[in-house]
Amino acid sequence: MELTIIALIFVIIVLIFERFMNKKQDNKNTEKNVESNAIDYSTLYQKKDYILTQNELKFYKLLKYITDKNNLIIFTQVSLYEILKAKNYSDFNRIKSKSIDFVITDINSKVKICIELDDPTHIREDRQQRDKFINELFRQLDIKLIRVPVQNYYNMQEIEQKIKESL
Repeated sequence: MELTIIALIFVIIVLIFERFMNKKQDNKNTEKNVESNAIDYSTLYQKKDYILTQNELKFYKLLKYITDKNNLIIFTQVSLYEILKAKNYSDFNRIKSKSIDFVITDINSKVKICIELDDPTHIREDRQQRDKFINELFRQLDIKLIRVPVQNYYNMQEIEQKIKESL
């Protein structure tokens, strides 16, 4: 009887060991399959060379001078969800893919002014709808928004004065 119990315990140990070894092998096979089925992201995405357009860069340099002089900080291409809190997911969806060209903050990163550089794309109907939405949203939330049309030349004193008046 004792021999039968010992034999039974031995069989159970062997079965557990085999199951453990098979599970390890399955995990290795799964890892190999994941590696061999890896997605080639280069077919789905392309690296951008620049964050800003040439018009935005030109205006950024002007703003950088003004913000440095006035102890302010400038951020570019800020997603709306970084400066707004949505109360639910559907409202979040409305802002998640929108950004503001420039956000000026104090030294503690408190938002002071947002600036949109309006290039020729802003004459398109879809952009006009977006602009109306942003204008009304910022007005209701009391977020200062300055719209500046793209120009060949910017009057630095005029831009600085608009910023100071909005602070």
